Amino acid sequence: MARSQSITEPPEDLLQRLAQVPELQPFSLAFYDRRFLLQASDEPDAAVCGNGENPFCNPACYARRAARLGLSENSEEPTVIECPGKMRHCLVPCRDLDGERAYLLIGGTRSEQIDLAYLEELASLNQVPALPMLERWSRLPHATESELLAAGRMARDRLLPPAELHRDPQPAATGLDTTLIDALYRADRVLAQATDWPTLRDAINSLLEPAFGPRSVSLLIFGDEDPELPCLESWPPASPQQDQRHSNDSEDPEQITCLPLSFEDRQLGNLLCFGPAPSSYEMQLLTLLAERIGSRLQRLGDSPVTSQISAFESKEFGHLLSLSRPEELCRQILRNIVQRIPAEKASMLLLSGSGQKLHLMASIGMNRAMATNLSIPADQGIAGRVMRDGEVLLVEDMERDPRIGTPPRPRYKSGSFLCAPLSAGSKHHGVICLADHKDDRPFAREDMELLTALTGPSAVLIERLRHQHQMSKLRDQAALDPATGVYNKTMFRRRFEEEVCRSGRLRQDLTLLLLSLDQPGRYLRQQARDLTDHLRGLLRKMDVVGRLEANLFTVLLPGTTSDTGLSIVGRLYDQRRNRDKGSLPTFSCGIASYPDNGASYELLLQSARNALGKASGDGGGRALVCKESVRNEKIVFL
Repeated sequence: MARSQSITEPPEDLLQRLAQVPELQPFSLAFYDRRFLLQASDEPDAAVCGNGENPFCNPACYARRAARLGLSENSEEPTVIECPGKMRHCLVPCRDLDGERAYLLIGGTRSEQIDLAYLEELASLNQVPALPMLERWSRLPHATESELLAAGRMARDRLLPPAELHRDPQPAATGLDTTLIDALYRADRVLAQATDWPTLRDAINSLLEPAFGPRSVSLLIFGDEDPELPCLESWPPASPQQDQRHSNDSEDPEQITCLPLSFEDRQLGNLLCFGPAPSSYEMQLLTLLAERIGSRLQRLGDSPVTSQISAFESKEFGHLLSLSRPEELCRQILRNIVQRIPAEKASMLLLSGSGQKLHLMASIGMNRAMATNLSIPADQGIAGRVMRDGEVLLVEDMERDPRIGTPPRPRYKSGSFLCAPLSAGSKHHGVICLADHKDDRPFAREDMELLTALTGPSAVLIERLRHQHQMSKLRDQAALDPATGVYNKTMFRRRFEEEVCRSGRLRQDLTLLLLSLDQPGRYLRQQARDLTDHLRGLLRKMDVVGRLEANLFTVLLPGTTSDTGLSIVGRLYDQRRNRDKGSLPTFSCGIASYPDNGASYELLLQSARNALGKASGDGGGRALVCKESVRNEKIVFL
């Protein structure tokens, strides 16, 4: 087992020194004491666990639990940890200035998946908007476990101050390759901070100008009618005499190197670099850089025009976030899209929970009778193809397009349409289809680019709403009895405590009814449902109904005396005697009131049980009020 590395400098100085190491620059750095309390970080809002300035960290700090794994194992080796928010870090054990166990945390990277529910939980805990957190999350770098471990071992080897490091003397490297290697180390982190075209150009200049010189790099994007080309200011290189002088001095000749910027076999533009002619090895480094720039270019948009288009104005997006019904959200999203891409007919179809059907959720310009409850198989037709391929389909003429080859249906004026998937990451939620452009022209590539930009935020909104509905269902399942739909034992007790607080504060009466079926049989499930249905039909919205056991039901009546509770049970017996009201099983009831028959949940419930036992013992089919007053030495209002 390796010994812990001990440091002899303050944590702030250590992190400042480590932040200069090229291999560690893509990551955030932090230093923690043995209790895993933050001592220092390389930047105020570093994306590391336990940093209160970072919105991705839960105030409860789950990182301490992850760190205890390293503590319990007494490991001296770097360990990769992952918090519930899908943040990845490498934990490097060491010793602080006092010789106490301490930790260097290297990370601030994200995993491949985005947990929307957890991000919303963090947003509520940190009291920040959820949408900016999602945008920041998408800009965080991603690192594999092996990359984090490699960074941890690199940091462990450099924990000692520079004077104590034993390095073999190496000649200073000043060539183009050294500068490009440094640019590659920093590329992911620098490019991730670019949010528009100007900041992307600045990011590219910061990466390549150290190698080629000031104003030597130009970004040429297809569709940009007025490109900035500062690299041409020094082109062509001067006269033949200067070329001869360069040759005599054994300097590399200067040239313009043109690098294609592409993403998934689609060329987006070119990168021009004016400077020394790169070697074959240096060209490989430049090609790797161009791949990263092309990927970032694709995420910003395919042209300068689309980059300036906001998918939704902040006011519109805020309104969409407030919508809680899927049909209403889909209808509003479709209206916003048609406002930007004028189409006479539009539809939005969402994938069913089983993944077998596409259901029409919203439409514009369609016959209402035809649009009602319309669904199609998810693996058939044009919409099914778009769902399967996950790519936008632009058709200028259905009859001439070999992918379609069929005439348009009579309800459409033209044979041109657009169909785009609603995708959040790798998950497809549905499709949006537009037909019959209002300008009586076919849909063009600009329309396709704009629709692509609009469907991304729309898919995130739909996924968010689906997560909310799933969480709501889970909460209901955790709070309700599955057979009857009334509160279960745990939730009923919680509601009892709330009503006791309210009754004590307002000095109101509170009555508890406890009911049991006199003859529970093989149809107990149906009998229980019949009893609770009749109860809920008779009671107020403020009254609370629960099921404590298979054959034990309870009702909490705020602001109600025991005599009024007895009259309510009497009306329930009247319903049973009235055959027109349907079947209702025979039952007995015990009634107790707060605080005379008990100030706590257990005491009040026991008083009601005693009354119920007497009612059942007297032949059943009756209700009794508890007459025994419980002496409360101290009443505590919860």
